[in-house]
Amino acid sequence: MSMNNPNPSRTLVEVSPRRFRDVTPSAAAEAELRWFFNEAEAEIDMPSNHCSLLAGVRRTTEEEVERRIEAQHSAGKINGWLKSLHTTQALLLAGLYIERPWSDEVTKALPFGLAGAAEAYPTVRVEWLRAVARSQTRARSVADWIEDVVHKGRRDLVDAWRAELELSCAVAVRAYDRARGNRPCVVPCDDEVA
Repeated sequence: MSMNNPNPSRTLVEVSPRRFRDVTPSAAAEAELRWFFNEAEAEIDMPSNHCSLLAGVRRTTEEEVERRIEAQHSAGKINGWLKSLHTTQALLLAGLYIERPWSDEVTKALPFGLAGAAEAYPTVRVEWLRAVARSQTRARSVADWIEDVVHKGRRDLVDAWRAELELSCAVAVRAYDRARGNRPCVVPCDDEVA
């Protein structure tokens, strides 16, 4: 089992290439961030022996333990690189890469993960709080408010967010690529795929 996956896109679902201004994340960075924010926790989590017995599941095999250790090691490396970034940059990357459902209108207005980045972005969060304080929205969360703003056709606000987010995301992606350097991708590969 190799931690250096030469073809990181084989283990993850293919997506359109992200591009923010003139910055495109490296293939390794794209694979690492998608895996870290969406799959790492499930690959690291180990059911307790008690829960396994109650569920009637067989005990953990040596291969499963090895895979968990490899996933922990990979997640630790990625986490270390993220910790070297400014907190806002790390939050933007989390917003960009955490896969969550958005309406088609929102993903069209804020593509390539920008909707998630908007949800994590301090400027958008402050604007939502201001709208709540002024009774301009009944949205219970930033995500609901983003959906509401897009559905109401507030292009001026969405365009301003998009311009600011594209610049901030370009800086964050570049910072992550700089932090990870030219190292090989650390996403654990599946034996069935390799």
